[in-house]
Amino acid sequence: MQKILIGLDKRLAPAEDLFFTWLVRVIVAALLVGSAWIDDAPPLELGAMIIAVYVAVRVVMQAGAFVSAIPLENRVLKVLVAIVALGLLVLTFPTVAILVSTLALSAVG
Repeated sequence: MQKILIGLDKRLAPAEDLFFTWLVRVIVAALLVGSAWIDDAPPLELGAMIIAVYVAVRVVMQAGAFVSAIPLENRVLKVLVAIVALGLLVLTFPTVAILVSTLALSAVG
């Protein structure tokens, strides 16, 4: 049983590294965008949106890497798990951006 768990851990490590690397990047981009929404400075908002679009494009480009990193044998399951992982990354962005904006507005108002 322990050999199976060790083997699964070794097979999951690349997928975890890939997901959490991109999760940090998405959270940082969302923090920038949420902070830009607070300030109402058009150049700051434009810069934050450029960074957000860049991170979004890079995440979409990593779809193949997500599929290949998933440690499953069935191709359909690999694609479904990769789509779920990318969906979590996509949903993280508005969640963090709205949270930052809401916290700042509640602190001010």
